[in-house]
Amino acid sequence: MPLPALTAEALAPFATVLRAKDGKFTDFPQVLERGDTPGHHAFAILCPQPAMGTTVSIASLERHPHSTQSFVPISAGRWIVVVAPTSDDGSPDVPNMRAVVAGPEDAICIGRNVWHAGLTVLDRPAEFGMMMWRADAGDDGIVFDLPQPIVLSAG
Repeated sequence: MPLPALTAEALAPFATVLRAKDGKFTDFPQVLERGDTPGHHAFAILCPQPAMGTTVSIASLERHPHSTQSFVPISAGRWIVVVAPTSDDGSPDVPNMRAVVAGPEDAICIGRNVWHAGLTVLDRPAEFGMMMWRADAGDDGIVFDLPQPIVLSAG
């Protein structure tokens, strides 16, 4: 079954869809939120290559304990967003994860400490602007290798 399209409701409360409200200036302070540890804001251009085939296999999820993480397409086709709550033991709650397909017009800000898949694009090579707080201690990301990969339909 193909993944549903991105909506603000599908990602709440784990991520915010970054869109102007009513065609007017809209501020998103969480994008430039200062982390809870010494560090600095970082902006990078990511250049992911498209997943091949009609399914996508997600082998790990990550979270950033000190930072939100925002993705803004510069040149992209469809891309997949996967977010998951945290289980009582601190691992990703995979049975309650959410996965959607975003388009080239969709930008998001993933909440601090939210489990999510790495940037996965479909259709064609892409470029994304990525913004986050980069901790001076270098402990920005925690990766959890899943016992079984999550297989999603790239339809």
